[in-house]
Amino acid sequence: MRVSVSPHPLFFIIDYNNSKAKGEAMDKVYLERYESLGYARYICTSCYHCISKMGVSYCSINMRGCCSYFPKFELIDIHRMVKSAEGLQVLKRIIDNPGTVVYNYYIHAKGYFDKDGYEEYLKNAPEEDDIRDKTIFFRACPFVKSGYGCTLPPVYRNYVCNFFICDEVINNVDDEEVKNQYIRERSRFVRWAEWENMSLESILAEHHLNLRDDFEGSIKLLQEIPLDIFEFPQLKELNVINIGEKDA
Repeated sequence: MRVSVSPHPLFFIIDYNNSKAKGEAMDKVYLERYESLGYARYICTSCYHCISKMGVSYCSINMRGCCSYFPKFELIDIHRMVKSAEGLQVLKRIIDNPGTVVYNYYIHAKGYFDKDGYEEYLKNAPEEDDIRDKTIFFRACPFVKSGYGCTLPPVYRNYVCNFFICDEVINNVDDEEVKNQYIRERSRFVRWAEWENMSLESILAEHHLNLRDDFEGSIKLLQEIPLDIFEFPQLKELNVINIGEKDA
């Protein structure tokens, strides 16, 4: 099994609770670590006043930022969830989502899509646009709340959500060397996650188990498997500057 990697240069999670209030200091990107579970996320305080084209929403869920993505929860994510009562409740919430589909070795949580609005938009959509997939304007993750962000605890979100940073932010930071460290650490974690997913899939297959055919049996076995811990290094904060400041 292979884990698909987002085409975006970085990953991050929208979280309005960590976003700065208007009038405060310069926006920042920084790393938040969950060392006991070997996980982390990149936080960007610019989300409070998102200006990214990816954050534009023409659907009924306003102010959903870049959370148009329908999250895919791999075995590595499920493995973290089954290690605590809180995580099991999150897993139940994901399963109970009306759009969720359970596959052999991952869970896909589909959310809201305004198909009629999208088709109407295409009739007059601009011919030239740097965003090819215009469905993002009409989609929303099932776990995003307008003006709030993701309602899942950060430690149980997948790595696409936890490490995405939009181009408008990452192209306008004050330290190229540190930015490249963020990119390298993202890539290093993705490679490790791919290996972990393949290892967990192999263990389930050896026991003739998969999520679709025997969900409870698969969860019980995952609970018995110790977590492997990924060690994230400390990363310096990045300051987000606007284009005018950067070119000055």
